Formats: sequence, C-alpha cells, structure tokens
Amino acid sequence: MDWQLPSTDIRIDDALREAVGGHPLVAEILARRGLTDPARALAFLDPARYRPASPDDLPDLCAAAERLLHAVRNREQVLVWGDFDVDGQTATALLVDALRRLGANVRYHIPRRLEHGHGVQIDVLREHLSRGVDVLLTCDTGIAAHEAVGAARAAGVDVLVTDHHALPPTLPDAHAVVNPQRLPEGHPLRDLPGVGVAYKLVEKLYDLAGRAGEEQDLLDLVALGIVADVATLRGDTRYLLQLGLDRLRDPRRVGLQALFASAQVVPTHLSADTIGFQVGPRLNALGRLDDAALAVKLLTTSDRETAQQISAQLERLNDLRKQLQDQIVGAALAQVEKDPALLDFEALVLAGENWHAGVLGIVAARLVELYNRPAVVLTCPPGEPARGSARSVPGVDIGAAIAACADLLVSHGGHPGAAGLALDPDLIPQFRRRLSNAIAKTRDPSVRPVQQVDAVVSLADVTDAFAAELNRLAPFGEGNPPVQVMVPRLVVRTSTTFGLERQHRRVTVVDETGRTAVVTWWRGADSPLPQTLFDLLFIPRFSDYKGSRTLELEWVASRPTPGVVIEPGTRREVIDLRREPSPRGQLPADGFAVWAEAAPQDALPFPTEQLVDRHSIQPVSDLVIWSTPPGPLELQEMIEASRARRFYLVGEHRPPSDPDGFARRLAGLAKYAIEHYPDGVGLRQIAAAMGQREITVRRGLEWLAAKGMFGVEWLPDDQVRITPGGNPDPEAAARLWDSVTALLREAAAFQQYFLRADLSAFFEGEG
Repeated sequence: MDWQLPSTDIRIDDALREAVGGHPLVAEILARRGLTDPARALAFLDPARYRPASPDDLPDLCAAAERLLHAVRNREQVLVWGDFDVDGQTATALLVDALRRLGANVRYHIPRRLEHGHGVQIDVLREHLSRGVDVLLTCDTGIAAHEAVGAARAAGVDVLVTDHHALPPTLPDAHAVVNPQRLPEGHPLRDLPGVGVAYKLVEKLYDLAGRAGEEQDLLDLVALGIVADVATLRGDTRYLLQLGLDRLRDPRRVGLQALFASAQVVPTHLSADTIGFQVGPRLNALGRLDDAALAVKLLTTSDRETAQQISAQLERLNDLRKQLQDQIVGAALAQVEKDPALLDFEALVLAGENWHAGVLGIVAARLVELYNRPAVVLTCPPGEPARGSARSVPGVDIGAAIAACADLLVSHGGHPGAAGLALDPDLIPQFRRRLSNAIAKTRDPSVRPVQQVDAVVSLADVTDAFAAELNRLAPFGEGNPPVQVMVPRLVVRTSTTFGLERQHRRVTVVDETGRTAVVTWWRGADSPLPQTLFDLLFIPRFSDYKGSRTLELEWVASRPTPGVVIEPGTRREVIDLRREPSPRGQLPADGFAVWAEAAPQDALPFPTEQLVDRHSIQPVSDLVIWSTPPGPLELQEMIEASRARRFYLVGEHRPPSDPDGFARRLAGLAKYAIEHYPDGVGLRQIAAAMGQREITVRRGLEWLAAKGMFGVEWLPDDQVRITPGGNPDPEAAARLWDSVTALLREAAAFQQYFLRADLSAFFEGEG
C-alpha cells in the first residue's frame, strides 16, 4: 500500500486550537477529518455539547409510537420480531425491555440462522398469528418483507417495520415503515443501525407516555449494537455510542455483569474495542451456532443465576466458534496448498463438505486478509445445495459480481462488501470462472488502498499522556478510524511470539537515539520482520486486560525508510540436501546443531549434545534441519532463534502425524509428566517432544482430559499440570478429536510442502 502522509496544506484556525485545547495534534487531526468549525469539533469530542436530532425526523416514527402506546394502554398483544446478529439481539432486547416497563403485553421471536435465515418467515409468522397477535413490530429486519406484511395485515394485524437496511423499490404496505434510509444523505440519523432506530422509537413512545428520559436506561444496549454492527460513527450514531459506553462502564443489568465476568472484562474503562473484540463475538456466537433468543433473555433477565448460566453457555459457544473457524481456515489453506491454481482467479472460491455454515463469513474475511482478494467459502452437505458467504476488498462490489452469475445460483443477496449465495455443488468450478470474469470486468482500478498516516512523531513523544490526548477522538470505528502514528528510522532489536497458537508477535524496536518501545503485532508471527532501517505505523491504544490499564502500541504496517541505503551484512546461506540419498555425508564434520524433534536419539547419526529443539535452541552458526517442521511458524521461529548464518535442509525424519500414533505418544508423555513434573510442564516443551504445533498438543491434552484419562490444569505462561484420572465428557471428546485430526492434517500438509517446495522466502534476511 501507498502511505498517505499528513497534509501540510490544511490551515488550522487558532480558534479551533484554542477551543479544543490539549495536544496540538488533536486539533490538526480533527481539521483533517473535516471538523474545522470549533462548535462542531467540541460537539464531536463532548456529547454534552451535541444536540441530537428529534425522533420526529424519521418518517412514520410518530405513527409507530402512537400505535404502540395504544397497544400498551389496551393490553394488546405485541410481537417483536428481530434478527440473530448482535444488532438484532440488542434491538429486540431494547424494545422488549422498554415495552415491559410500560406494562405492555409483549413477546418476541428471533429466527435461527441455520434453520430460517434472515427476515420474517411466513410459516413461522403464521404460527405466531394463530396464538394471537395485535401488533407485529420488527427491528433490524422487515424492510423487504412484503409477503409477510401482507399475511399479517390479512389476519387483521397492524405491522410496524423498523429497519435500517437498503430500501427496496417499493416499501412494504405496513402501518408504519421507520427506516433512516428514507432520510436525505447527511442527516444526523441516517447512519443509525437497527438498535438505534429502535431507541429513537422508544424515545418518542416514552415522551408520549409522559415518561421522557427513562429511555436513557436503554443506552447500554444501543452501544453494544452500534459497535457490533460496525455502524458509521457520525451524527446521532456517534452521540448515542458515547452515552452508551458511559452506561456500560457501570453496568446495571445482571446479564451484562455476568457476561463481562465470564469474558474477563473489567468495565471501568470499557471502550468500543472491548465490545468489538471481546463482548460482541460472544453474543454473535449464539446467532451463529445456537438460538440468538437466549441473548434477549440474558439482556433482559433480572435473575442472576439465569444470567450466569447463559453467560457460561456463551463462553462455551465462543470457544466452539473459534475451534470451528480455525479448523475451516486450516482446511481452506490446505486446499490452496494442494491446488495453487485456485489463486489464478480474481476471487478465491473454496468449498468443503459439511463445513459449519455459521462461521463461513468469518472464514471468508480471514482469507481476504491472507490473500488480499475477494473470498467465497461454501459448505456442501450431501444431497443439498452448496451454501456460503463472500467477503470483498475495496474496489470490488462482490454483491454485484455474484448477481452477474445469477443464472448459476439457487439464491443470492448482499452488498459491495459481503454477500451470501447458494448453488448446485457441481456448478462450483463454472461459478468460480464466471465470478472471476465478472470481477475483472467491474473492478474499480481507481480504488487503491492506502495507509493513512495521521501524525509523524519520535519514540520520545509516545507517552501515556500523548496517547490519552489522541484517544480523546474515541470512540473509533467506521467513519472515525483510530489515529495512526508513524515513527521513522527504526530497527528491530528483538521479537517474540505469543498467543495460543503463537500467532502474534511482540517486537522491540529501537530508534537512532537508543530509545526502545515494544509493539504488538497481531497475527504477525508468519510475516517477515524488517531487515533494514524502517518506518513504523502504529495505533496507540490503552489495554484494560483483566483490569490492568496499560498503553499498548499496535503494529499496523512498516516500510523501508525512503532514501536510506543499507550495506548488506552476512546473508543466510541455505544448502538444500532434501533429495540427497545420504544427507549425513554431505554435512561438515562438526560445528553445527541439529534440529531433530521427536526423533529417537539412538537412531540419529549425531551425538546428543548436538541435538536441539524449539524448547532448547540457542544461537549457533550452522543449523541442520533434520526433522520436518509441523508448520511455517515453527520453521520461522527456529530460523530466527538460532541466528544461524548457514542452514542445511534435510527433512530426513518426519514426526508422525497419524492420529492414533499421536494419541499414543501424547498419552505416554502425559504419564511421564505426572511422574517427573508434578508442579507443571511447559506446553512448548511437550510440543517439541511431539514434533507438533502447540495448538495441536493443547487440543490433544484437552481430548485426553475429556476422555477421562487424565486431569489437565492450565497454568500461567502456557504451563500445564497433568494429574491421574479425570471426568469423561463424551460430547467434548468427540468435538476435540475432530479438531485434533484436522490440525494433524494441516501439519502433514506442511511437512509434504517442506519436502518439495521452494523455501527461500523463509530464509530471506541476515543471520
């Protein structure tokens, strides 16, 4: 990407600087983002200075509020119909809570994703109508439900539609259709998500009922929905989020208290990031894998035990969601590895039998990150159409490109960034070609992604106080991106990986004065580190992990410092012996270390003192890679940790990746750990002894525990204490075994890749 440095042409008024105060960068960034008027800038920073729009501005809202008030006063039956994502969950909970407080007779329905899909299903609606309904109130859905609205009206039911999605050519024939898309561009209510529309309706309803102001108790739900729906943070949407975050920092709902506790969220300094990365995914897991109606129960219950039970279920579902996601991503990468020609198309189209439909959208988004192209991920249950999700990149309208293939599809729908579709599995190859052609014809070549640089500073400038000033522009999100700061002319001093799968990096950088800083590079473990003087772009954030508030610098991108010529040092040398019939004879007599994980020592032609693994590696001049690594991360880590100048590629020993052999060896090591490491042993140490990835060994130990063979207690710093006996959990054991076998297949695929592929990219840089 090109880097867009801060414009020096923009003029910053003294009046703006004086009004905003604090660090001068705050006024400069506001001005560059179009907020040059002091009054508008102050209203942006401080919700107390913002004047919200009247709910009356929304077409049909007054009629909807009046009809609801009539229903409340006459004890009519109101059915709230929501959607299964977090916006729909919170909108439903908000309306149900608000109506119950007024004494309304209300019940609710949220469709199940895999059973019903989005929208108002006629068959399910008729079941509700048979039980008696006077008013059907939709939220976050219904704008295109013409047939359902007609069926309800034919049954004598008044329909109130509240939604925020794109308008169809004709509106449904409802009593009221409340949708901010009916407002002109630029109106402060135009960007409201479904929960925001529901809140404005309740605001008017409470005003008519003589209880104005009480609706503010519902702002916590509004904030959850705004962030989770990635709503554009302009006008009233930003204002409502600011107010809602304040409510969430002192949560009154027992459901939120339980949810925060199970997610280990300390709400005191809760931010939009906390919702987006920790709270939202747990609620979304319900909609993806189970019944999202439980979220409404969680958010509206006053019973603490019920809230704790549902929160525990969310935690389990979120763990399952991550497992399913990891399995499918791994299987997708294996497909690409096996058939690199899949990358010859403009979009990556992948399919798997019985991939869980609930996580396909997340998987597609991950593949877009990895391959920087649109991705379509499909599941193909036997005897059924293939169904799936698509995600796109800037400049490609994936919804339109899929629509251009409509004659091949059973169904489709979406927008420029995301879409869903169904088709005959036999037509997937034809669809892949047609979609690629459609994208090639319609791609907007003028859309080039750029890295926006908001400020250029030195490492000495980056303090807690500096970050606090920049975070005055929060909450960040769509329409108000986080402030990105550049520090030029750095070098890497050290790098370590962390995380369950060691997929993240902590990089220590140093500038020309010797000042250092630690930068967190999420998902950066597989990416090469800068080898020369470089410029770093990062986001200064405050992390509140487990209640400890610290400044965290988040790595965004790097580039070689322009105009700097670096004399090359000693380059890494690679001697490839993978196809040599007698590789031992091609090695020097001595002076080298041998990476030989999980190989029987008595069968190796090397003395014990030469053998190393990822747990024991120390800097050496020459390293022999005798065992095939289980994954790219492990290979990259050994290359960097060894600091070797010369590498001998052999791959003579291949650690077993067959599931039965893996299980037997892991059980044996578990028994050994009980006898010799009663206080705990490192997961990394066991993984090295197995010759497998840490995530595979972790899942394997969890499987042994679920089988009832051992007790497993996870300790800090990836230590594990293994004890005799355990409590069997057959359902968890079956799920974990599926995860283990999928991870072993990935390892086997990389071992094959290691033995035949061009590995030069792994060894670029200096030793």
